[in-house]
Amino acid sequence: MKSIKVIIVLIFCLFLASCSKKPDVIYVNGKIYTMDKDNNIAEAIAVGEGKIIALGKSSELKEKYSSVKVVDLQGKTVVPGFIDAEGNLMEFSKQLSLIDLRNAESLDEIVKLVSARVKTAKPDEWIGGFGWDELNLSDSDLEKLNYSILDQVSTNQYIYLVNSLGNTTWVNKKVLDLTKVTKDTPDPENGSIGIDDKNNLTGLFYDDAQEFVIKVLPQPTEQQVMSNIQRGTMELLKYGITEVNDANITEEGLNVYKKMVDDNRFPICLDVMVNGKGPMFEKYLASGPENYKDRINIKCFHLEYDGYFETQDAAMENDYTEEPKRKTPYNDEFDLKDMCKKAFEKGFQVSIKAVGDRAVNAALNAIESVSKEVKSKTGRTRIEYIEFISPNDIPRLKQFEIIPSLRPEISLTDKSIVPDLINPDNGKNVGLWSTLLKQNGMVISGTDFPYHSINPLIQMYYMSTGLSLDTADNRVSNNMGQKLTLMDALKSFTTWAAYGAMVENDRGTLEPGKIADMVVLSNDILSSDPSVLLKTAVLMTIVRGEVLYDNKKPAAYLNR
Repeated sequence: MKSIKVIIVLIFCLFLASCSKKPDVIYVNGKIYTMDKDNNIAEAIAVGEGKIIALGKSSELKEKYSSVKVVDLQGKTVVPGFIDAEGNLMEFSKQLSLIDLRNAESLDEIVKLVSARVKTAKPDEWIGGFGWDELNLSDSDLEKLNYSILDQVSTNQYIYLVNSLGNTTWVNKKVLDLTKVTKDTPDPENGSIGIDDKNNLTGLFYDDAQEFVIKVLPQPTEQQVMSNIQRGTMELLKYGITEVNDANITEEGLNVYKKMVDDNRFPICLDVMVNGKGPMFEKYLASGPENYKDRINIKCFHLEYDGYFETQDAAMENDYTEEPKRKTPYNDEFDLKDMCKKAFEKGFQVSIKAVGDRAVNAALNAIESVSKEVKSKTGRTRIEYIEFISPNDIPRLKQFEIIPSLRPEISLTDKSIVPDLINPDNGKNVGLWSTLLKQNGMVISGTDFPYHSINPLIQMYYMSTGLSLDTADNRVSNNMGQKLTLMDALKSFTTWAAYGAMVENDRGTLEPGKIADMVVLSNDILSSDPSVLLKTAVLMTIVRGEVLYDNKKPAAYLNR
């Protein structure tokens, strides 16, 4: 009883201390959706030392805290900072310096974009491009893909172009020669070297065969890498993203991120999902979870069971119509069980990428098997993508308290191409957003940048309408039967996303004591039709109370 009294006194003292703190800044005249359990809305928010001190009416906070800088939000909407359930920050940052090929809809357009860069390039300079999409090219264009097309642009520079999914690299002869690959070079285990029907090299490298190209690319210095990352994080802030879950981090990359934190050059938060096999996995099994200066969280292990459906890399129960008809998993159930057991024992969260229904079933089987032996110390096991799921497996998600981690844009694409790749009946089991939410009580969402649209507002539009941006496609295929409310779509990038990353005590809602990560929007998205998302811009992104992105339109700074 005495210990309970002591705890109550301590809590009261902490409450008084927080009340007595003087803020550094007050944001007033806004419509602030706190996203707390009661969905309270405030006009003003006071921030000190990066954390929220108080919320309330503008007049009350200005009167209570005089002689403090005031930012007038001019009636604009404020929501918690967006937490992305998956992105590849290093790759995204690197690609910002490459030719943007995402909007190219023909081979001619790709050639024009590359030709424009060549005009300003020096001899022997490396020219990279990213984002060309096979789905945007005609069959005749796809048949023409060859190093000779790029040689027509230039033989004086090294040219390499990576597709939108990051699983194919197309090079010119100058790069091809540098790889020293021949038509007799064996394919790697999980990749292939492009060969045409005349047994000649095409200059295309698929999946793990891309390593032949990667090995000959000039390596940037550490300072160049840091500059790229700094540019990348600032780009994220333009979209309101203040935190990212990243499953593509090497030991070397992590050390760079830590150095940037030390130098105060890393504004966002990073939730590292360590590969569930290899030296980095063993290192953290020995040392345990880590929180590096409240910027980098390392408390999750991750394995990929399969890959994208559109490239037939998703492990499906039914065979694909064309070869390869059956996907061999990247990791088998033994690998999944080994990771789960060790993670459960050592207090790490588990994340498994499972796209196809066979993959989801395998992930659940592994989790069930291990759970009979070891109880997870953290819980919150995540299945990433979960594009296709058998009806029989849906109740198992709740049974094992799985958090479904969705990729809205990918779901819409997969649903539209099911009849082209596999038995059309599989279309009934893809993109079950509403079903998963009702079953589990929450879902979280990832953009999968840079391979898909980085804008969370666009992803929320997909989820809250079940429609893509292509009206013609929507007439053929849509996911309107599984759409969510706009509030639930927003929660999947805020409140629930924070819970899914185990940071809900610090972020995800706007409440006293939490970190002041906020996004100021041009429209009140929660009082409008979901179509307003397509017209909404991020006006400001506020990280720990400081405006780090401002498009110069919304706020007037007032000194009192």
